[in-house]
Amino acid sequence: MPQKKNESNDGGSFVSAAAAKLIDLLAAVRLFFGETRQNFLEHLDWLLRRVEYLLMVYLWVSAGMFLLILGVFFLAIDFGHVERGIVFSVGGLLIFLTAVIFLQAAKIKKFKR
Repeated sequence: MPQKKNESNDGGSFVSAAAAKLIDLLAAVRLFFGETRQNFLEHLDWLLRRVEYLLMVYLWVSAGMFLLILGVFFLAIDFGHVERGIVFSVGGLLIFLTAVIFLQAAKIKKFKR
């Protein structure tokens, strides 16, 4: 008996190969975006934790400094018998000048980089 001629599956194998490559490509794209999203979320989480830490530290330090300075002002008023307006004006001026000096120092430090 003569052997049957094998049917050509060129069309079917091309379509299946193309579909397999398309599925592989989609899986790779999904994996890429999944990893990118995961890295972004990890970096964002680290950034939020850092900002939260710095905010809390600076908030407590600045609140403590505020109360300390306010206490010194009231001591000058009560024990030094200095007028309130003078104490708060001079104290505000000193704090303003200190802030300007720190800002200028930070600007110079940043400029040197």
